[in-house]
Amino acid sequence: MHDDQERDPHFSRRALLTGGIASAGLLAAAVGQAREHQTADPAAAGELPDRLEAVRAAWLAMMGPFPAEKPPLDVQMRRVDDIDGIECHYLTFRSEPEDRVPAYLLIPKSARPGPSPALVCPHPTSAGAGKSQCVGLTGRAPEDPPLPPEKSRAYGLELARWGYVTINIDLFCDGERIPPGCTQYDSEPFYKRHPEWSMFGKNAWDCMRAVDVLETLEFVDRGRIGCIGHSLGGHTSLCAAAFDERIAAAVSNCGAIGWQRGTDHWSRPQDPAKKRGPVSDYCYLPNFAPYIQEPARPVPCDFDGLMMLAAPRPLLVQGSEGEFENLETVARVLRAQAVYHALGAGDRIGMFSFPGEHNFPPGAKRFAFAWLDRWLGHTPAIPTIWPGQAV
Repeated sequence: MHDDQERDPHFSRRALLTGGIASAGLLAAAVGQAREHQTADPAAAGELPDRLEAVRAAWLAMMGPFPAEKPPLDVQMRRVDDIDGIECHYLTFRSEPEDRVPAYLLIPKSARPGPSPALVCPHPTSAGAGKSQCVGLTGRAPEDPPLPPEKSRAYGLELARWGYVTINIDLFCDGERIPPGCTQYDSEPFYKRHPEWSMFGKNAWDCMRAVDVLETLEFVDRGRIGCIGHSLGGHTSLCAAAFDERIAAAVSNCGAIGWQRGTDHWSRPQDPAKKRGPVSDYCYLPNFAPYIQEPARPVPCDFDGLMMLAAPRPLLVQGSEGEFENLETVARVLRAQAVYHALGAGDRIGMFSFPGEHNFPPGAKRFAFAWLDRWLGHTPAIPTIWPGQAV
């Protein structure tokens, strides 16, 4: 690998594959891992590009296709009160022709004149607060005070203190995007518009459109745009990174990376006559329903595939020790790691677990922020995440 390729976290998988930098032995090992530990065949060395395209196709079949065209962004932005002395703008942008995404854009003083790194910050599941909890204005509900540092979901604000430009969006069904007459995370109105798509794909699409917004800002470095999220925001970040090569680095904290087949978690029924209330009416993937109904039926795609599609761009997968107790969860990361090794990027995928509950605690944030600093070429603006608390 050339020196300039090693330094560039945005260097694409396609460039690596066409550049022929991976040896036949490494490619065969990666293909063998992707075949559930079957014996690797050296003759299969050239199959990795086709296999990755097959992974991509399988996931698109599960999620439903992304829109064929992007409408004009039509960004409407106004400056609002600073948050912790950080410049804050409220904006909306067009994701689809009839759908606008509200967001907060945080711009630290160190970001100007640039070019500066930036991060898309999709929020975790909330009780209606959406993006507001990511910028530290509220807790899980709009009327709740911000959470203390040990339980804070304000990573959009904390990363802005760290020196990153952050765009913090409302995902559909939360924040300002709860349809009238619905509780938060009732996805029925979405599927009336898009019966062939999924919330999983829609959330990733909205993050990809947020990348479009960041690319319009003269002080943002297009080659240093990342994505980070916790829980719902975590697997949204993983999916967005898998399908958008402009995302130069991604962090998924406590984002589910395994199928749950003893529950309808991934594919809740959309029955208007049987509403179950907040979150319980949220359906991620309608096409996953047959695999819940038939638990022995092989699933054509898995989360290691999303990690593979992100390769060779840096990816950090984090979670609590309890979430990594399932060895198959670890195996998924290792199978993806084999592809990273095959692409000469073995140090660009990381896995980190921490004690305690499903959370984004200070230690995990420090690890994640340092990971982003390394791969996005960033030096923190101040040596702390929270005022008055040293790292």
